[in-house]
Amino acid sequence: MSASSREPRPPFAVAYPEDAALDRLVAAFARGDFGRVRQEAPRVIAEAASAEVRAAAADVLARTKPDPLSKVFFALTALLLLFLSAYWWWKAGG
Repeated sequence: MSASSREPRPPFAVAYPEDAALDRLVAAFARGDFGRVRQEAPRVIAEAASAEVRAAAADVLARTKPDPLSKVFFALTALLLLFLSAYWWWKAGG
């Protein structure tokens, strides 16, 4: 696929190598179809001929995973909810 006929890539993917399977992954990512990216990326990583395509597919796959900091904030929120619930129960006389 020539560069002029394919859809424009997101800014992070501009330097990715030319590969049809990788282009499909990037297009699915750009559409927000992260399920397809998670499903097809391992196959692209396993079957790609070049290390650059494997690395690019792994990068696209990594971009679909939640930010580790969001997990920390979720845990802190759960702890705060637990503390406030216990405090309310203790003060209200259970």
